Amino acid sequence: MATQKIPNLFVVGSMKSGSNTLYNYLDEHPEIFMTKRPLKEPRYFVKEMNWSKGRDWYLSLFEAADKESILGEASQHYSWIPHYTGVVERIAEFSPEARILYIMRDPVARTISHYWWDVQWSNEGRDMLSAIQSMKHFTNVSNYAMQLKPYIDLFGRDRVMAITVEELTDNTVETLQQIFKWLEVDSSFVPEKLNRRDNVSPKVIQKTIGSSLFSHLRGTPLWKTIKQLVPESMREKIRDVLVRPTERDLTMLEPTRDYLRPIQQQQTEELSQLLGRQFPEWKTLYNVKA
Repeated sequence: MATQKIPNLFVVGSMKSGSNTLYNYLDEHPEIFMTKRPLKEPRYFVKEMNWSKGRDWYLSLFEAADKESILGEASQHYSWIPHYTGVVERIAEFSPEARILYIMRDPVARTISHYWWDVQWSNEGRDMLSAIQSMKHFTNVSNYAMQLKPYIDLFGRDRVMAITVEELTDNTVETLQQIFKWLEVDSSFVPEKLNRRDNVSPKVIQKTIGSSLFSHLRGTPLWKTIKQLVPESMREKIRDVLVRPTERDLTMLEPTRDYLRPIQQQQTEELSQLLGRQFPEWKTLYNVKA
């Protein structure tokens, strides 16, 4: 019987912080195997999502791995405390020697980007400030200290690495070398497609009718089957009906930033104490003009 391949790297977020770009860089490395699309984000350890599919289903995602020393996956919902609980404990029980990689973004910018994502995909219809004040998931996901501390407590500081998308963007090669060295793989490897930015927020949102259902379908095997069976011309007609461009309403942008800054500056102080570093690259948080 073949030995089961157990993942030992988890990219746990944060949402809207460059995790797709980081995934692509990791996936290019010859010593790293990452789960492939359409299951790039297995979300297995979230009980409300794919936990019920079971261990065999999850491990099947790594069957194609060959001689890679690092087997990884990237699921943004692994850092959604307190909305999804027990995730850290399940990962630790499943793979106690795993490494945890976490990418962060200026929390004010991330929170606002998360709002725009919900406008596009989750039928969020309120203005920016009202939505962010009412729905705590926007700011909770940006509370990086709260998300990271349980991982550090269970895995140890040396097995948890936190970077920012700003340093990955500004110093790509150096940051990747640090990650690869930490993973104990060839740190001289340079991905072919450097500085590619994925999922950049557009000025005009393609807002989808019935977007909650649509967002759950995208990236699933069923969606892949639909794309294979339905001609492109027909898909374009369906897209024209379901998707309509919507201009971003920026009226509440500055009031929202002003609301978020004192909250998230305090949270960033806690993060700095946790990680032993500062975050001068977060210009929006500190209201520094670029």
